[in-house]
Amino acid sequence: MKRALKRHILEERYADLYSVAEAMLHDEDDAKDAVQDALVKTLVKSGVKDPYAYCLTTLRHRCIETLRRRNRLASIDNLDELCDVEPSQMERIVNEKKRELDDVRRAMLELHYEEGYTLAEVAAITALSISTVKRMLHDTRNELKRKIEQEL
Repeated sequence: MKRALKRHILEERYADLYSVAEAMLHDEDDAKDAVQDALVKTLVKSGVKDPYAYCLTTLRHRCIETLRRRNRLASIDNLDELCDVEPSQMERIVNEKKRELDDVRRAMLELHYEEGYTLAEVAAITALSISTVKRMLHDTRNELKRKIEQEL
């Protein structure tokens, strides 16, 4: 399908896509970002027979990813409630333990959790496969958690 035709179909359905994102995320800015990302991915993807369905699926995945990221950030924000350590001291410990990680693992953590890059984007930046990035992030989180628990 030609890009112009895809664009036309998606422009007609923009309001529907935005409604889905708004309903899932309950945040206007996040919804706009999610729709924009889904539209770009759909326009760039070749061989799409039904651009609206593809875009809708991509949008749902992006919204779920955003919600997961929010939950991770919320759990990090609530970390000070889980222990008797001052937030500034906890931040110092976390930063100190992050510095102990090798450069690649530390960069992946920062790109994904702090800067909000997707797993695919981190994989492209690090020239690793998505599954390798996912595994390394999982292992790195566990390693960092163990180091922090030992410090506490």
